[in-house]
Amino acid sequence: MTTPLRSLDARSFRLPDRRQLLLGGALTAAAGAAAWLRPRRTTVLPPDGALEKSVPLQLGDYRYASSTGLILPDSDQTSGVYDQVLTRVYVAPDAAPIMLLIAYGSAQDAGLAVHRPEACYPSAGYTIGTQSTVNLRGMRGRKATALSASRGDRIEQIYFWMRIGERFPTSPIDEKAAVFAANLRGVMPDGVLVRLSVRSTDASGALDQMMAFNAMLLGIDDRMGRTVLLGQDRAS
Repeated sequence: MTTPLRSLDARSFRLPDRRQLLLGGALTAAAGAAAWLRPRRTTVLPPDGALEKSVPLQLGDYRYASSTGLILPDSDQTSGVYDQVLTRVYVAPDAAPIMLLIAYGSAQDAGLAVHRPEACYPSAGYTIGTQSTVNLRGMRGRKATALSASRGDRIEQIYFWMRIGERFPTSPIDEKAAVFAANLRGVMPDGVLVRLSVRSTDASGALDQMMAFNAMLLGIDDRMGRTVLLGQDRAS
């Protein structure tokens, strides 16, 4: 025997009240905004070995001599932070050898800080000396950082700069602000840290030498290399 269908009573339905509608709408909007604002990778990852190929083995009178002897952070600290790291020592007649480090990451969350000399050198037993903001030779209007580090009778003069997305921060706070600003736009920026160092007690002379070398580095013709160093908007 078929049970007759029960008649539906309009009173058995409760339409959502205004407060529930507003709350539901707010939650839906928040979920949509969160999905839209979730940082996304926007940089095409350079091919493996791009840094090695893009940075010339000779820059002016300087030629590649070695890839060892640089101060580096522990590998445990850098695991998963960088996509590519280049280390080279360049030599030239009548000039102190220049040690070059370039660390590149295609998606930054301020991880480049582990290669900042203020963090890297003390972990190797060095004491950080006077630090100052100087011109970024080869990039008008941009700034770099100069400092010295000493361990016993070894003194290194250091000149370094960073790019996060399209910004060139000069401090850890500026670096984090650059990442945060990009994340607010829904972007996970790429980043690079370039560090030059010279063993010398002559801070002024070493700085002039490193700034001149940096200008040659930023003047390379290779498009991929310029993109890594300067960002997509300045590569051409």
